[in-house]
Amino acid sequence: MSIELRHLRAFIAVADELNFTRAAERLFIAQQALSAQIRQLEERVGAQLFERSTRKVELTPAGHALYEQAGPLLAGAEAAVAAARSAAASGASLTLGFVASVDHASCSDVIVDFTRRRPDTEVLIRFGDLTEPTGGLRSGDADVAFVYGPFDTSGLELRPLFTEPLGVAMAASHPLASVDDLTLDQVLAEPTFDFPTPDRAWHDYWMATEQRGGTPPRIVAQFRTLDALIELLRSGLGVHTATRPLFEAAGYGLVWREVDGLPPLAHFIARREGDTRSEVAEFVDTALEAFARHE
Repeated sequence: MSIELRHLRAFIAVADELNFTRAAERLFIAQQALSAQIRQLEERVGAQLFERSTRKVELTPAGHALYEQAGPLLAGAEAAVAAARSAAASGASLTLGFVASVDHASCSDVIVDFTRRRPDTEVLIRFGDLTEPTGGLRSGDADVAFVYGPFDTSGLELRPLFTEPLGVAMAASHPLASVDDLTLDQVLAEPTFDFPTPDRAWHDYWMATEQRGGTPPRIVAQFRTLDALIELLRSGLGVHTATRPLFEAAGYGLVWREVDGLPPLAHFIARREGDTRSEVAEFVDTALEAFARHE
């Protein structure tokens, strides 16, 4: 029996998390379905891949051996599929992913420069939501993406572009909006909003988990999109970490303040590992050149 890509995705998720519940959340599937896929994979490999108990999950020697090969294999297969889709399309095209519809102004310069260099290549734009930090690269919906922040970068190649300060956004009517010398402790004491992402590093960064020192945040609502977050902030129910472009995109009703103690936000241009298509490589080069001009 053959091994399918879904089996490798399931295996890598469990091997990364060493927890079936978190791995299932990361893949957006039921835990029962994930367990079934792992059992099928073990049957097809002919070896046990995980040692499972009520307390922990560990890779077996066979599991370690497969883990070393599975990541590059899966990345190569996904890149091949993306290349095939591109070749099958009528005319050359490249899909550019954004995590949200707020990004640095230089992103527009990159698109303009690229279309001048590759007038035969159509650039399609894909906006995602705030629960998926790869901008569509992980799902194959994007060929290259502007991404930012710490998140699960397995199978991706990232090139740094710039960093910007992380601060806090709130309603203009919020009591903290008029406080001079706003401190991180004051911000963390306020209610905030959660978002259902399976990416732990991405979630912890925006929720300031490390800065909270083990004290859980007071969650009063949940969001998935940038528009939803902006409306929650305007309601005055709480505050949330943000960068200045979010405040500027809101248009009205919000205040943004830089706060000492929050780590800066790093921005990148990213593609899947193993994707060597010329249009993808040229878009990455164009992005690096455009942002270098604005330093």
